[in-house]
Amino acid sequence: MINNHLRGGFFYTLTLMKNNIYYYLIFKLDSEYTEYEFDLISIPPYEFIENGLSLEPYEYFGQIHEVLELRIKHILLYFNADVLMRVEFLYPGDILDFLKQKLEEMQDIELPEYMMLILRKDKKFSVLMYQNKLLQNNLN
Repeated sequence: MINNHLRGGFFYTLTLMKNNIYYYLIFKLDSEYTEYEFDLISIPPYEFIENGLSLEPYEYFGQIHEVLELRIKHILLYFNADVLMRVEFLYPGDILDFLKQKLEEMQDIELPEYMMLILRKDKKFSVLMYQNKLLQNNLN
């Protein structure tokens, strides 16, 4: 009886996790810098202002090499006052359609409020970017 209860609880917890977008995207907006500090390298420009907020960009060099079942070339994290405000995943090549399909398959999962898919002009990278609503251009 106890084993069935524990298994049911584990399944319920796993289901809850899989219904959270950060189970797939890994880097949660509003996380603290200290959660990643040993896996980050500061990159230029070392600080810039966007919508009145100072952002510090870092490249992630930790153990995460895949997001949404695809290998990532670069992971860029942007912090304001040690709080994660923006995440950019750079995938090699033009895979925007595949990324869009992966996101559409996540039914019943709330995506970050502001998320974009971008194809760099030289088509070397597809970028999946999500950020805190404070960085949106049209603040009310």
